[in-house]
Amino acid sequence: MLVEFSVQNHRSFRDRQSFLMTASNSGTPNAVATGNNGAPRVLQQACLFGANGSGKSGLVGSMKTVCAIVRNSFKNENTLAEEYEPHLFHSEWRDAPTEFEVTFLHDDSLFQYGFAYDAERIWEEWLFERPSATRKQRQIFTREFDPESDTYRWETSATHLKGERESWKAQTRDNALFLSTAVQLNAKPLKRPANWLRRGFRTIPEVESVRLFTARHLDNDDWKKRVMAFLAETDLRLEDVEAKERSVPETARFKNLPRKQQSQLKSMLPEGATTLEIFTFRKDETGEKMRLDFEDESSGTRVLFWLIGPIMDSLDNGYTLVVDELNTHVHPLAFRHISRMFCSSKTNPRKAQLIFTTHDTTVTEEDCIGRDQIWLVEKGDDLASRLVPFSDYRTRDERPFRRGYLQGRYGAVPRVAEQQTRASDTANHPGIRGGGLRA
Repeated sequence: MLVEFSVQNHRSFRDRQSFLMTASNSGTPNAVATGNNGAPRVLQQACLFGANGSGKSGLVGSMKTVCAIVRNSFKNENTLAEEYEPHLFHSEWRDAPTEFEVTFLHDDSLFQYGFAYDAERIWEEWLFERPSATRKQRQIFTREFDPESDTYRWETSATHLKGERESWKAQTRDNALFLSTAVQLNAKPLKRPANWLRRGFRTIPEVESVRLFTARHLDNDDWKKRVMAFLAETDLRLEDVEAKERSVPETARFKNLPRKQQSQLKSMLPEGATTLEIFTFRKDETGEKMRLDFEDESSGTRVLFWLIGPIMDSLDNGYTLVVDELNTHVHPLAFRHISRMFCSSKTNPRKAQLIFTTHDTTVTEEDCIGRDQIWLVEKGDDLASRLVPFSDYRTRDERPFRRGYLQGRYGAVPRVAEQQTRASDTANHPGIRGGGLRA
């Protein structure tokens, strides 16, 4: 389970910003007891709001970047150069290191892992662990580059990092993570945190990127049954869904392209390239099943089908799922149905987490969304993004967010002309910042 994610100097995030999944008090809905004194109660769901271009997608992208560097830095020497995107709108930050830190619960331990890097090297890397049994934090390793000596200063725990430590250190390139390298060299004590970062922390920056995930598992009868049940629960009345493997030039989507474009794509594709072609079935007035190409379905139907696979996979395995613009093309009621799936112990027995960005404020009216679970992302005049928890605001009403947010009381909304007028009206009341008081 994700506990905290921090980012500094990545894209629009300049100064260190932290996103937390910890519950502030015992009354917070949708929070679970962890048994670890480092993070006693952790939220199972959170949502982020902000204007277009505020940095919401950038936060999801930051999370994806961490996972990509952990996954790829050992095997790909270009990983850091490809993933280095510093803040460009301040001269002091353009060449400064980017820093990430992730705190998470996995296998009955609280891990705190982070690193700082630029296009050429890892500047710092650290890992700490707090087992629930001992309730004490211990250092697993730290690594810091010293420019004067042109070497790394290392600290590795002989007690908690048993194995060929010197060999793992010697084989770690300047532009690779020690965590990634040591795990590839069979460092068993590091496999638990590495596995969560590589498999348990799932990010979907674009829904289109997972368009085949659900279809790949349709040959599993139980999986297909659950997919059909979800579609029925969201009022998509499909009789059946099929996925067939095709060579890419044979797919309906490919054949609909102009001939010249088809020829160009054929020359670029590897020999024998295949994909899955998806078909849906509905009944006509006689009861006969009629087959439709998946591209003929509405965008909302396609998005729900694409998403249900990653959602079911996360619920089954207790993963942390982060989705950008979860509500895109999805009806608000279907959107809220997805949210409820992560709130229920019946549908979410393994304590999976759902984190999403959205513009649909209706989801905040759900009983399982409390103040701790609402975050605002706002970009200032300096073009730097900031994360603000809604819990920082004191309000009279128990559930004031939707109306107040759309009225601009908490910021993180587009500065359209009508909104600017309202903002100037509230500015005439001393002591009130946008209509809400910051704690």
